[in-house]
This record gives sequence, C-alpha cells and structure tokens, in this order.
Amino acid sequence: MPVYFASDMHLRLDRPDRAERLSHWVNSLNPDDTLHLLGDVCDFWFATRQLRGDSLECPGLKALADFTARGGGLTVMVGNHDLWLGPYYQRVLGAELVTEPRIIEAHGLRLHMVHGHRVGGRQPWKAGMESRAFFETFRHLPSPIADRLDRKLESSNDRGRAADEARLLAIYRQFLPTIEPGVDIALFGHVHAPIDDATTTPRLIILGGWHARSSYLRVDEQGATFVVIDPANHPVHA
Repeated sequence: MPVYFASDMHLRLDRPDRAERLSHWVNSLNPDDTLHLLGDVCDFWFATRQLRGDSLECPGLKALADFTARGGGLTVMVGNHDLWLGPYYQRVLGAELVTEPRIIEAHGLRLHMVHGHRVGGRQPWKAGMESRAFFETFRHLPSPIADRLDRKLESSNDRGRAADEARLLAIYRQFLPTIEPGVDIALFGHVHAPIDDATTTPRLIILGGWHARSSYLRVDEQGATFVVIDPANHPVHA
C-alpha cells in the first residue's frame, strides 16, 4: 500500500486553513496506508499558547487521530517548532515517535529522512528558542506581550525567508554526499518551499510547508511521486 510523507503543517487554531487542508487530505487516506510526518506538525504558537490537555479542536490533529484509530500507521519526527510535543503526539494522535536521521525502505526505495534544522546553518537565536525553558517562559507570558512577539517574529521570518531558504538549500545540497550509499531519496522539511530535484544523488526532495499550499510525497509500486497543490486545490506538479 502507499506510503506518504509530509512536513511543516505548522498547525495553530488561528490559522484554520492549514488544518482544513490537512484534514481533507488525511481523511482521504486508506486505513492500511502509512504516513510519515517530518516535523513541525504544530506551530510554536500552538505548542506554547493553544495546547489544552488532550484537546482535538484542530481538525488537522483530529484527522490524524482518526487515521490511526482506523488502523493507519503514523510516525512523527519532531522539528524545531514542536520539539516538546512528542508525548502529546503519542498519547493523543497514536503516533510513533522517531528520531533523525531515519532511513526506511518503501516499495524498493531507500529514503533518508531529517527535519533539517540540525543539518547546519541554524541561527543561534533560533536554536535558543528550542529550549524547554524558552517554551515554558513563552507559555506564561501575558497575551498582549506574546501577541506582539508573535507578530514581530512572523514579520522577521517573512522578510528574511527567501534568503534563509536559499542558504539552507545550499547546506542541504552540501549534506547529500554525507548520506550513506544506497539511499535513493533524501527527504527534508524545515524549508517551506517545495523542491524536487532528481538531478542530485540521492534525489533531493524538500517536502515544503503548508502555510499557503499542500504538498506531500507518495511512494507506491509505481515509484515516488511528489505532489504540490496550490490554494485552489489544483496540482501544480506531480
């Protein structure tokens, strides 16, 4: 049966379009399919400000929980935004937590998976935001202060995104020769622009973020097909 891979949904309750697109896709999967998520399933804002016990208010998370309840296989590799949500994913979604790097075989293909933030090029101040102490401090900030910081961070990320992603893409390409021989596809998250470069060895696929589109990799007996869907739900390439 098909094996699917996706990353960087950045789910948060105040960005419902991401969850709706994820829910629509996950609900279309069959119970004997397998889904691998390569990090940042939830956004930092959800992890620190919106997580309420076992709440499944988010349709995307509910769809993932329903998928495993139907018998679907779900693995999660945490990223920099959801680093401390592993136990939540296990308990509420029924996910298996996996660590990076991870190599799996699917339909005759060997895939090397990482989220991508630990490969190199991470800015020191962003690395500091991954600590549990920072998560807990941000969780307890008064809402007006947290809101201002969130807007400031989002604005800063938007301004520097193109340069940051170009820098990280170059680092990913430099990383490819360090992957053990015999790997067919190197899968990355973290960078939000979806990329499928079959000219590299191994084939480089950046799964892409779900902020403005949906994207995923499907591996079956026909091979590996990378699908990117624009906001109008039309496949851009596959």
